[in-house]
Amino acid sequence: MVTSAQLTASFATQGLGALSGAMHDAFALSGAGVGLMVTAVGLAPVFSLFAMGHLVDRHGERWVVAAGSLVMTASLAATSMAPGYAVVLACLFVAGIGYSTVQPGGSKSVSSWFPSGRRGVAMGVRQAGLPIGGAAAAAVLPAVAHTLGWQAAFAVTATVALAGGVVFALAYRPPPDGRQAPQPPPDRARLLTGPVRTLRQPWMRPILWSGMPLVGTQFAVTAHLMLFARDHFHRPLAEGAVLLTLLQIGGVTGRVALAYVSDRTRRSRLSIVRIGMVCSALLLVLLPVLPARTPFGLLAAATVVLGFFAIGWYGPWVAHIADAAPTHGIGRATGGAMAANQIAVIAAPPLLGLLRDSSGSYLIAWWIPAAITLACAVKAAPPGRPRPR
Repeated sequence: MVTSAQLTASFATQGLGALSGAMHDAFALSGAGVGLMVTAVGLAPVFSLFAMGHLVDRHGERWVVAAGSLVMTASLAATSMAPGYAVVLACLFVAGIGYSTVQPGGSKSVSSWFPSGRRGVAMGVRQAGLPIGGAAAAAVLPAVAHTLGWQAAFAVTATVALAGGVVFALAYRPPPDGRQAPQPPPDRARLLTGPVRTLRQPWMRPILWSGMPLVGTQFAVTAHLMLFARDHFHRPLAEGAVLLTLLQIGGVTGRVALAYVSDRTRRSRLSIVRIGMVCSALLLVLLPVLPARTPFGLLAAATVVLGFFAIGWYGPWVAHIADAAPTHGIGRATGGAMAANQIAVIAAPPLLGLLRDSSGSYLIAWWIPAAITLACAVKAAPPGRPRPR
């Protein structure tokens, strides 16, 4: 159930990359303007993720996630009727508030149902819902936008979000009481200072050094891949949509495979994440130097490998948070880490577009995040693996 909730919510958020070509042409956007769609939907979680994690810890995930799906549905429906691009951005901001319930809610659910030794695969399967949703969006939304217009494509995302929320509310049940961690009484003062307290914990530092550059890379690539394929390789948008689908399929595979490996290694899960950082950076260096006449098969293979690492890292990363955080604060820890990640989510896509606009080339636009990711991989040296609970 948590995988289906992640999938349907991500159909909308990851679908923004699939609609980049349609929105670019409909509103005559620059590269930075295209990136602002991802910024809009990612901005609200910076402020709301920790609060949503607190709600999940206090009240459970079932109704919090279902309510978030309803917020997404209403805002995406409003997006489909927006009279201009500024209104589109405003509606996407509200959609981000609803989306912020899914991540801490799903992570809390998995950590409640699965012990540490099996948590990586379970978290990877659950997190695979994000690239699966992205792949489905890449396969469906460009065709809908081309045939019926971008408004119809957003109406489809609203319908999918509604279906996901309804199914989750009706079908999900929490684990038996014996598996639930006891909840401490609410502390209002701690809630107000909670994000700062959480992010300053020593075990949180390598989580931030690894998560922020990788999530920035992930969302920048998904937002701009179709336009990159068109501008650099002279491929039609339809082929760019195929590449975006393959990127997400690689991410699905990576989230499960890397999480499986992290369950069976004696080293920290963050060691697996750091390998993903290095491989993602190398692919970012390679892609913009490939010649324009690169065969589509080779380009597709490179895209799948990029997705495997640049999207697949998330499974072991979230599982590490669940291992490292206090049992009664997994929702808050996940929300705090993801709120920090949102800074990269909202900054990276428009900045990459701005670099492309100013330089006239994707070389600098891809190489700068590659260099940042490599530098952060050094800073993210993991501590010993957290003791299983």
